[in-house]
Amino acid sequence: MKHTKLTLSVNERPFLSEGFPSFDIISPSVHKGELAQTHHYFESSFPRITSIKINLHEALKHCEPAFADAKKVCRIDSADFPYGQSEAQWWAYCVAPHSYLPLGSGQIQVGLNYFNRFLHLDFHSRSAELVDPEIGNEMLSTTNCFDQESGELWFASWSVEETVRRMLNPRKEVRVTLWKQSMRNNDIRKVWQGSFSDSLHQLIISPDRRFLILTELGLRPDGAVPAESSDQNPPAWRNFGEKGVIPSVVLIVDLETGKEWRLPMLTAAHVEFDPCDNDICYLSSHNIALMGARVGIFGRGAIKKIKLKKNGPEVMKEFSHPDFYRITTHIVFRHRGKTLIGVSGYPDKVFLIDAATMELYKTMRLDEGEMVDTATAPHICRQDSYGIASSRDGEAILAVGTGFVAVASVEEGKFSLKACIGSFAPNSCFTGHLGAI
Repeated sequence: MKHTKLTLSVNERPFLSEGFPSFDIISPSVHKGELAQTHHYFESSFPRITSIKINLHEALKHCEPAFADAKKVCRIDSADFPYGQSEAQWWAYCVAPHSYLPLGSGQIQVGLNYFNRFLHLDFHSRSAELVDPEIGNEMLSTTNCFDQESGELWFASWSVEETVRRMLNPRKEVRVTLWKQSMRNNDIRKVWQGSFSDSLHQLIISPDRRFLILTELGLRPDGAVPAESSDQNPPAWRNFGEKGVIPSVVLIVDLETGKEWRLPMLTAAHVEFDPCDNDICYLSSHNIALMGARVGIFGRGAIKKIKLKKNGPEVMKEFSHPDFYRITTHIVFRHRGKTLIGVSGYPDKVFLIDAATMELYKTMRLDEGEMVDTATAPHICRQDSYGIASSRDGEAILAVGTGFVAVASVEEGKFSLKACIGSFAPNSCFTGHLGAI
């Protein structure tokens, strides 16, 4: 692996944590109009927030040349960029922080949406660096898997040119490689190679090391965004909404037998395993797409409960709800002998689902948000999303969004503690997921 140090700025400030349960979490934010991001670290042992700001403008030099060559080969222009984005908007999306993966020794891998380097942070040494796994300058999966016992990092890669070709044909298959790399001696091994997709959002290994799951996020609407507003041209927007999103794909590989399965799913995103059953996992299936720099909601999402079997995955049950929109984060945790799934339901709710029955346990509401209506056209989100985490004892839920932190008791079922994150930049917005350390 090759390491490139990044310039950063560090800010520490008090945070009134009195009454807050014990949480050690990291929260991401991006600065609109800049290729800059800030990571806020809340330490339960100190009443403070440590924030690290990084500018990734210079980091693009690692990807832009290969991307420019691919553009020439594939003959794409500014009108071909996905999601109706400009090239500048696309690069801002590519390097936005999305998730956190603890690698041990204080090091954390930050998941970037589309990039050919890993971003690693260390809050103890106050450092940040780009890491090249040296596999041929390929694009890298967003949320990866680290085996703490073996010290191995599992991730996926594909060529930059394949992503450019998918701008012209979003249904085109991509040659994907799965890797396992030792973080101790840098030895790397190819685990699997085959046709799949780009925009690879999460790779995870089952707790018994038997199955590997890889999700494609997609976020592609099945049609061009109408040039006129929904008020000016309602029929065009109605037709656009009816076409919906291009389905994503979930890849499941049996690492013992080599068998593989592909599950089509609307906007597949994240996977969480059951804490008591290695063969059961929960997948989030959104119904959203990117529309320029905004998120469009085309309909309700779902959480699917899947059992992994030797002869293939079985969808056991799924949960949805009339208000189940843009389900950014789902977590699985134990609460008083019960396994619960916590889900952030845009714009203002946290859903708690009984994992055994996949039925609603209770909902908790943040400050009242905007109304979501997808009856005649996709709803374009005006609010930022928010992430959630559970306390170590499973008694509380933490929600973090743009400039705020809130805590709810699971038993009381409501948010009773809330604090503002002081000195939050006015052009910042929450993006991605909380990192529970």
